[in-house]
Amino acid sequence: MPGTSHAEDRHSRTEATRLLCAGVYQDAGFRRRVIDELVGHRERPVAPSLGVDVLPVLAHALRVARQETRTALLMLAAWAGFLVSDLLMVWDSVSDRWGPGAEVDFGIAFEAMYLGQENVTGGLWLPWSHVYAVVAFALWLAAALSERGPAVKELGLPAPVARAADGVGSLATVGSLLLVVAYWYWYVAGLIDGSAQTPYPALFPLLIALIGWQHQAAHRKALCQWLSKWTFRTATQPGLPTGPPYDTLVRDIRREQHAPVTLYDVEQPFVGLGTRKRSWSFAMELRKVFDGRRDRIPAQVDGAAGAVPRTRERLTARAALDLIEPQLVELRESAARTGRDRLRELEIERFLYLPGGVGRAEELELGGVDDAGAHAASGQGRGAAYAVYEPEQIAAHRDEAIDEGGEARRVFLRVRIGGWHEQLVVTVLVRVHTQGGMLVLEAESSVLGPIRKEFRGVDALVERLPEKWHRAALRALRHAPAIGLDCAIGAFGTLWRTVTSHVPRDEELPDVPRVSLRALAAQQKLSRFQDMDAERYIKTVEERIVGGVRTALREHGYRTEEFEQHIYQVSGGGVFIQDMSGGSIATGSHGQAHAHTTPPPGTGRPGQEGHPA
Repeated sequence: MPGTSHAEDRHSRTEATRLLCAGVYQDAGFRRRVIDELVGHRERPVAPSLGVDVLPVLAHALRVARQETRTALLMLAAWAGFLVSDLLMVWDSVSDRWGPGAEVDFGIAFEAMYLGQENVTGGLWLPWSHVYAVVAFALWLAAALSERGPAVKELGLPAPVARAADGVGSLATVGSLLLVVAYWYWYVAGLIDGSAQTPYPALFPLLIALIGWQHQAAHRKALCQWLSKWTFRTATQPGLPTGPPYDTLVRDIRREQHAPVTLYDVEQPFVGLGTRKRSWSFAMELRKVFDGRRDRIPAQVDGAAGAVPRTRERLTARAALDLIEPQLVELRESAARTGRDRLRELEIERFLYLPGGVGRAEELELGGVDDAGAHAASGQGRGAAYAVYEPEQIAAHRDEAIDEGGEARRVFLRVRIGGWHEQLVVTVLVRVHTQGGMLVLEAESSVLGPIRKEFRGVDALVERLPEKWHRAALRALRHAPAIGLDCAIGAFGTLWRTVTSHVPRDEELPDVPRVSLRALAAQQKLSRFQDMDAERYIKTVEERIVGGVRTALREHGYRTEEFEQHIYQVSGGGVFIQDMSGGSIATGSHGQAHAHTTPPPGTGRPGQEGHPA
């Protein structure tokens, strides 16, 4: 199949990418969302992709969309033939009743089919094609409700609501099957009593089932050929179509999905990171260590052997990050040397967040971002070079913003661990402030859960292939009408996107990433093991961050006592009280505290009232 040629991304063969590609075959709603986000909203930059490459996902989605269009056209032809057969039967019935030589035109036959006394279904109120259309809609509705069942449970709705949703889906399934049985019973009964004297009410449903069978067989062949766990890493995957708008789209996605920068909406800045796991911060005053003489800093810390020599340079956010990063690199190398822990694949980078309000191709003026509260564009517009994501622009903004402590433009140290074959993605964002003689450390951790269970079921589906022909035939008879309606909806969406894709988009307002496809396909619930691993990853990374900040304070000659106390409070869950006068303290789940104006007997100092002699 022709497609655009491009260098393969380092995440193109990950398990997460494979399951997302399989998901576009299994979930029509997800497939349409992929195409709508990446093609229909090309004005939006792509959200940061964690452990996935969305280009193969889009290529498979477009391939299925083309298959949907072909199937929809075949289904349309079959339904048109079904309707024409009904009309011809009515026409023939009216002609026989009016006698030879009577002129019966199309309008008379059409009116007789709906308003007259001609009945071609042996007593049913609608022609055969219309009755089967009701059956097809019922099957489609039952399938749609059944697919929504797992999604409803993921929403965490109250148990009565979830049970009611399951009940509605089950009722729709049973009702649709009863309609199928009633249709075939009515036709067979008509053959027996002579009211149905033509085979077309059976032939066209069988033709529709055959088209649906072919559609399902094409999907299953694609899963076996490209997306099974045995073939995915070596098979050549489908490519994107050539020509506009896909040539530009490939360049844009390639540049944005793994770039160390993203545009953001202040209401939803961390698109794609998943569920917020933990957030903590602390602030402390930066106080130099003195040995009794002003501005003299001892070379060792508390006389400890091997302590790090101090300098008199001011501690900056850049210097702190420069000392945090080696701690994380050493953690990664140590994990690689000593075992198979996923920390050996830990990713570290300085990530830039820029506020929305400018097109992805506009050049941003340095220094104008936080002053105006939004981007200051150079006026080159969308016809300019791809400025926001140019390495030179990213480096310039990152160097300027790292120590400015601004509100809009922010630089984080982003640490990412992809565990369970990229099914568990843990991200820790760290930001350091050193303005006003203060040190402020912020840490934000997020967890992106595994890909949905139905997507992960692709291997179980592939293992059952090839299946017996009679099972496939029965499944096609049941699902083909719903497949036809699904394909019609998908084909209409494809046609609409094709028409609108040629509309000039230069006048559209600049946008920011709104949806992450990896997060869209993720489930919220973690297994117990995954939750334990996520907690371990976060605590391990936080400990290395703390070690880096501690080293930075010592190297620059600052006191670390207050820092150690803060860290004990944050990591140990304890309570640190530096000074206390009066009051009371209680510890433990059942502790009680009582304040006394005078010391209880036996607790005063020697010589004071209440102290035993």
